[in-house]
Amino acid sequence: MRRASPIVCLALLLIGVVAFLYLQSGSRLDNAHSQVRTATHALAANAYLYYTLKNQNGFVLARAQKGSSGQPLSNPQPIASFGNSFGLSEADSVASMQLSPDAAYLAIDGISDHGELVWLYDTQRMTMTLQPPHVMGNFLHWLPQGHTFLYRPMFPLGPGAPMDGNQWNPGLWLVDAATGNHQNIDIHMSSANLIDATASPDGSRIIYSTSLGLGQGGDVWFINKDGSNLVHLLSTAAGAQSIPGFFTWSPDGTHIAYERLSDSSTPFLTAGLWLMDSNGGHQSRLADTDGGHGYAPAWSPDGSKIAFVVRTNTADRHADQLAQSLQSAISVASISTHRSWVVVSAQQTNMQLNTNPVWSDDSNSITFTALNPTNRVLGGTPRYWSARVSNTQAQPAVVPLTPALSQVVATN
Repeated sequence: MRRASPIVCLALLLIGVVAFLYLQSGSRLDNAHSQVRTATHALAANAYLYYTLKNQNGFVLARAQKGSSGQPLSNPQPIASFGNSFGLSEADSVASMQLSPDAAYLAIDGISDHGELVWLYDTQRMTMTLQPPHVMGNFLHWLPQGHTFLYRPMFPLGPGAPMDGNQWNPGLWLVDAATGNHQNIDIHMSSANLIDATASPDGSRIIYSTSLGLGQGGDVWFINKDGSNLVHLLSTAAGAQSIPGFFTWSPDGTHIAYERLSDSSTPFLTAGLWLMDSNGGHQSRLADTDGGHGYAPAWSPDGSKIAFVVRTNTADRHADQLAQSLQSAISVASISTHRSWVVVSAQQTNMQLNTNPVWSDDSNSITFTALNPTNRVLGGTPRYWSARVSNTQAQPAVVPLTPALSQVVATN
């Protein structure tokens, strides 16, 4: 066979290099376009606040454009239905609503007399699905990046339920919101013993708590995302304020705030707000918290303060048993001094419940909702307010941001 001349070989080589560079640049351009589309989509989805509303057909999902202080700019407008008659019974409720870090999905944890299910709303396609399919359980937290979430599986629902090794022996699941596919993390006990779990800011580690039952106290553990390197951090004895949960990492990942709930059949006793370092050391108690509304502590973006809900009628024994009797304010704790003070009270808003504190980007103010107890038939009427937070214990003035909304069951 006749050999090609050096000039022809060089020409072919140059053509190949140019083609390769063209394809690579095209690939990089496609990736860049994809990243821009993802970022644009995330910004668009984050421009909304999401709500579960009550109407004559049950619960519906709604949204409203979000203002600069994190308040809705209009009344929420319905965008999707839950189906399955969810919301028609007075026993139906929504435990939590959380938008994924990439803003692609909204997770809605719903509770009915049939059990607990998780609906996922696709913010781009505007569709609602139950995920993971054929399983009863509850949503815990999103991982810091993307749209994978931590989930506590409880019971299989029919023959379509996913199994691990042909057996139902789950621990803690990592679930992909897009597909419903899961990875089982072995926590070395039944998922029924799992209380709470959340991932570190870099997503590499998971802190979780367990309890063997009422009156048994609790335990706190670390485990890697891949299920390796299980570490037992601490045990809490049975009794008042002894079940760890509501873990939240500081923005820089150096500290973890959490609550110790009462190990009691009485549902709404006060809890304790605690702080520890990222390895579980230097345990310190900061304050009493509400223990009834289910709001986790909220770190300020600069990591210097924590906002939390505090119960104000602790002497009312009716409020220990009845959610409608709870009264709450919002307090802030300083990380450097370990001192806490009330920044929002019922006297300022003339509302029984002051909840859901969300920090501004500059860590100088919070936006919160104030309302009276939610009507099981009509829903609630929250109103958004803003409070300036200083480093003194002086109670700041609060400013209303919106009129009262109507028929609200839950908000993200």
